[in-house]
Amino acid sequence: MNPQSLVSVRNYANQHIYNIIHIHNKSLEQSQITLKLQSVFKELVNNIRHITTTNELDTHNTPMAFLFQHLRPSIIQLVANCSPRIDKLFIEKGLIHNLDWSIRFFNALLNLNARDIIVWFFLHIPYYNNTSQDIDKQRDIYIKILEYFISNWPSQLYFTENEFLFLSNQSCMPYAASYHNRNNTLLLSTYSRLLRKICPWVNYYSPTLAEKVLKDKYDKTKNTQQIQQIQQKQQKQHTQEQSKGNNTKEKKNICFISDSFTTDTSVLRDRISIIGKLDRSRYNVYFASFYPFEAINGIIARIFMDRIKDNYIYLGNNLPSAREVLEKYKFDFIVYPDIGMKLLPTLLTYSRIAPVQLTTWGHSETSGIDTIDYFISSEYFESELCTDSQLHSQLHSQLHSQSHYTEKLILFKSLGTYYISPHKLFIENNPKYTSINNPKKFKTREQYGFTPEQTIYVCLQTFYKLTPEFEACLARILELNPNGIILLSSTYPFCKSHLLRIKKIIGDEKLRRLRWYGSLEKDEFLNLVNISDVCLDPFPFGGFNTSYDAFDYNIPVITMEGEFLHGRFTSGLYRKMGMDECIASSLEEYANLASRIGINEKLRHKINRNIEMKKHLIFQEQASVDEWNELFEKLE
Repeated sequence: MNPQSLVSVRNYANQHIYNIIHIHNKSLEQSQITLKLQSVFKELVNNIRHITTTNELDTHNTPMAFLFQHLRPSIIQLVANCSPRIDKLFIEKGLIHNLDWSIRFFNALLNLNARDIIVWFFLHIPYYNNTSQDIDKQRDIYIKILEYFISNWPSQLYFTENEFLFLSNQSCMPYAASYHNRNNTLLLSTYSRLLRKICPWVNYYSPTLAEKVLKDKYDKTKNTQQIQQIQQKQQKQHTQEQSKGNNTKEKKNICFISDSFTTDTSVLRDRISIIGKLDRSRYNVYFASFYPFEAINGIIARIFMDRIKDNYIYLGNNLPSAREVLEKYKFDFIVYPDIGMKLLPTLLTYSRIAPVQLTTWGHSETSGIDTIDYFISSEYFESELCTDSQLHSQLHSQLHSQSHYTEKLILFKSLGTYYISPHKLFIENNPKYTSINNPKKFKTREQYGFTPEQTIYVCLQTFYKLTPEFEACLARILELNPNGIILLSSTYPFCKSHLLRIKKIIGDEKLRRLRWYGSLEKDEFLNLVNISDVCLDPFPFGGFNTSYDAFDYNIPVITMEGEFLHGRFTSGLYRKMGMDECIASSLEEYANLASRIGINEKLRHKINRNIEMKKHLIFQEQASVDEWNELFEKLE
């Protein structure tokens, strides 16, 4: 759009379009005027990146998932300008946390046939939040409007699969709720109920399973004596086969489904070894994805997928094709490792395809979906009801943690992951560096421009993990350690308000001691971790893979344990290693630990050595493989 056209469109968008169209089209029928109004609104919305007044982000290149919340004021004004005067005045108030206003705004969008805006405005949860109060208000209205929609969503507004995938831009709308540090069972289960209504095509029950249920129900009406005779005969036959040493037990069929394994993602690193090491004498193990095998392009992803390519299932590009393909295998178990991260696999979880369907902590969050039966976690990562050792019991701990999940929670005594050294995966096994003529050599601190006197703190995390409380902690660390330098990631876009908040909290002088890094290849990322003195685990949503990265190089990770799974990974790994010297219980203790360990080289080296001696306990844990194997034997 050229500058002159842009100015013209912006000027038009800021006028009372509803009145203009009515004045200039008096000869038209009301239905025709409505269609014209809808057409104009659609054209303006399609150009919203150009006509918005926000300066929070690059409106042309920022992904819509991050940008949309900053477009809201412009969209509200545009809807107001396309509404009758009485509605215009009310909509312009922008009472986004008020239910009556939200319902009125929803009806205005209905009149404009703005299905895409309805999806994004009401179902998408913003990433950037300035205060805890903002989060609470946002969540309160979100749940209220979902409940209203469940009762009042018009049937003519139901979406087809193609419509929903297109309008949502294949985004998981409630994804950012996980970073609120709240119990999401109500929010996500309510969202799930709504989705089952407005997207009825997600609802599916396997005909094979339905037939089995009916058959089992019929079998129960048969003569009890006849059943007992059959069972006795089967038991006798089984005993005879065992005595002959002939184990004819049929293998169970297991399928892992994810779209996060085509590249070297954190989900891939968490799960590949468990999938690869499941006992093939007991199970037929498959992996399925909505990506074709040819789309795999990660270094580790290619190695892993090549090993299981004979059991790789391409699901097609929609739910009917996925269901049709999966039905042929008659799976006993389906495991979805990362529900809520990628849209198509998440929508597939609304189907009942296997008798038992599970998830685990790829996204560190409950699914809220009633067709997911179990959530697999670890005793090391779940919260306790109380800390008094005399009162604490495993049962109470599990009951408290269970309240965080809509699924039945299963706690492993192991970590639940067979985690391989990142250095082995990305450096030693990297084809780029396996040649004797091209070995990988990490850059030194000096080559990155750091001096020997500086303490390097690494915290290469996404912006939505940085809360005001954590940023204040970073400021305190820099205050306590004048030689401290903190490495931060700018891979995902920080909005202007967030950067201004960081500047205000950190202060101008200390701001110069922040170093920003954009998108990094994994070897570059590990290089920065390797030269660092201390790793800072954000709170309340901490890291998992980033902590493993640090431990692999014996780097201490400062952490503050949270209530929910996503804030307990690092402390859980420390507990597994029998260490607690880097676990803080308050913001001040966090800053003090980080500064003291950063400044005191002797203390830091002692912790380095302690990690080096004990990290074998968290890497390549065979007990995790054993528990996964036993899990599938026990579950029904």
